[in-house]
Amino acid sequence: MLLNRDRADELMDREGVAALVASTPVNTYYLSSWATDASWGFGDLAMAILPRDHALEAAVLTVEVDAGQPQQRDGTWMRIVRGYARKPGIGAGGVSTDLNIRLDLPQNHQEAVAAYLKELGLDRSRIAFEDRGLGLDVQAILGDQLEVVGARDLFRDIRMVKTLREMALIRAASRKTELALQVAAEAIAAGATAAEAERVFWSAAALAGGRPVFLLITPYRPAEGRLPKTASLQPGDMVTFDATAEFDHYTSDIGRTAVIGEPNAEQLRRYNATRLGWRAALPAFQPGAFSGDVEKVVAQAIRDAGNPDFKGCGIHSVGLEHTDHPHPGGGLHAFHFVDRMVLSCDLPWIGPGIGKFHFEDIIYLADGTVEILNDADGRLMACIDGRTVRVG
Repeated sequence: MLLNRDRADELMDREGVAALVASTPVNTYYLSSWATDASWGFGDLAMAILPRDHALEAAVLTVEVDAGQPQQRDGTWMRIVRGYARKPGIGAGGVSTDLNIRLDLPQNHQEAVAAYLKELGLDRSRIAFEDRGLGLDVQAILGDQLEVVGARDLFRDIRMVKTLREMALIRAASRKTELALQVAAEAIAAGATAAEAERVFWSAAALAGGRPVFLLITPYRPAEGRLPKTASLQPGDMVTFDATAEFDHYTSDIGRTAVIGEPNAEQLRRYNATRLGWRAALPAFQPGAFSGDVEKVVAQAIRDAGNPDFKGCGIHSVGLEHTDHPHPGGGLHAFHFVDRMVLSCDLPWIGPGIGKFHFEDIIYLADGTVEILNDADGRLMACIDGRTVRVG
């Protein structure tokens, strides 16, 4: 089970809500482990309802024709799976209700949620809806005694503390991302352009069993600036990689830098300041710390390690979303760390006459320790004789 039920209970008690209603693939999957290809990719709305009272049955509500589709992995732990009409007037398996088959089938997802909350006796309770608009539609059916609370960031708050099952998926995602990044760097070393290497990343992640999501690959020439992705690379040019691939919908986030040929002394010194300063700052990553304060610690550690021009960095949680922590209004707000969360820290830097650098590890906080989930060898990659060589 992906769900951290203890944390969900704790935060539901904090907010005084009797149930959670998830309505996006990410949170429906998190609550219930329900993930069919149809519900994830076809636009059909699958939802999950999690009551605070463990004596009440949690349930998956989905379009009726999706209810029997093959599940990804082991499927849902919830014993109740209810269907609603994919199209009003259409019943079980797409058969017209004129034939008196399942005339009681809810005709839309709002009706399905309202009916199940009423069945649970929660139609006069305070309910947290991921989509507040859905909550208001359900309230219009059940009446104003149903209190609707928006809960998009409540879900993110719950998800910050990872279960063992989640960590297994994140570790796999990190491994597959790193393998694909390394293959893309090898393509650069063999003479490929950044555009060609980008295509290599997307292929390699899939071949490794992951789903490529994002690669920001940037070629940069000192004293000239950013290059087109199709530019032929020359000795001294740098290529930065900021890479993400998913495994079973869980993400990762890794950043590395390659230089064409042998790096000069100043390139190596500035890059190593990032790498070594980052490592020196890791003890600051402790439960209860404030992300904005830790960002200042990291930046200062990098300056102290040999790059006095380093300005700032950005920390975020990682999980089912690239930014897996509350960010109300869509902004990447600062947040407090909690035990058993996964984090990454973007460490970009440009020295116009030196080069462009990016460094990013993905880390796990657990019981006062910091574990680097990707390959801990963060040395600069030099593209020499058709291969990548770690230098430091």
